Amino acid sequence: MKLGALVMVLLLAAPASGSEVISVERAQLFPDGATAAVEVQGGCWLSERRCVRTAAEIARLRAENETLRQQAGDMSFAAVAVAVVLGVAAGFAVAKLAK
Repeated sequence: MKLGALVMVLLLAAPASGSEVISVERAQLFPDGATAAVEVQGGCWLSERRCVRTAAEIARLRAENETLRQQAGDMSFAAVAVAVVLGVAAGFAVAKLAK
């Protein structure tokens, strides 16, 4: 009985060929004796191959993000001050021309 129920659950949970997402509407397994019951209501499970690819992509994006942060560096105070002064001067010039 246990083996048959386990095989049925595995067949229902196994993705179709080429599928990377396993859709689960409702699955129940009530084994005999002192073993635990398993119940899944909804949602989807990712295949093992998809989980490995997703983890590798996350690691790649984190490394790329760290590299971009290091390349960006810090802006010097003088550069920020010059940009603010030029912006204020341009604003006054436009306001004078508008009058």
